[in-house]
Amino acid sequence: MTFRTLVSTLALLYACSYSSIVSADCKELSSKGTGKLEQFYVACTNSLLKPNFLVTQYYSDDKHFGVLTLSVANRGYFCSGDSEHSSCQSLPKGAIPYGEYKSRKSEVSIVNASESEAVYSKKGSIFKFPKSFKSVQAFGCFVVVQESRDVAIGLDENKLYQSSRCLIALERYISKEKSMRFR
Repeated sequence: MTFRTLVSTLALLYACSYSSIVSADCKELSSKGTGKLEQFYVACTNSLLKPNFLVTQYYSDDKHFGVLTLSVANRGYFCSGDSEHSSCQSLPKGAIPYGEYKSRKSEVSIVNASESEAVYSKKGSIFKFPKSFKSVQAFGCFVVVQESRDVAIGLDENKLYQSSRCLIALERYISKEKSMRFR
């Protein structure tokens, strides 16, 4: 990662940290640098109260780098990675516990992705990512929003860094679906 890329990523994180907490979502920026180099940045914070997360991703023609923090009550993970390697560390109080958490008006369930096909396939869903349960193994995660606006987040502890894709998809959905605001 070049110094310019690092400064750009930090500036985007700084700008996102001062955005409204109530309407937190994804900030995305695409830019074309000198020559043919294209760059794409994504920074997402959670709209729901729990779990807390921050996802930042940087993509260019030949590079990818990202950071993910995911926590509930000081338990969770800090992950970083690039196109080829990623690593995650548990926060000092340990791993994020599976279970149900209350947001403002919604329940948020954090479940083991590989053992939760019933949660993924539950009737009454209005949003799913990825589109099929077969893809969950490849993605290492899933997100399901029910008609009740309750949310299920499936995580694979061996692919935590990859769960940023599901969290970004959830925030993109929430930003378009106004009934999900303040949930």
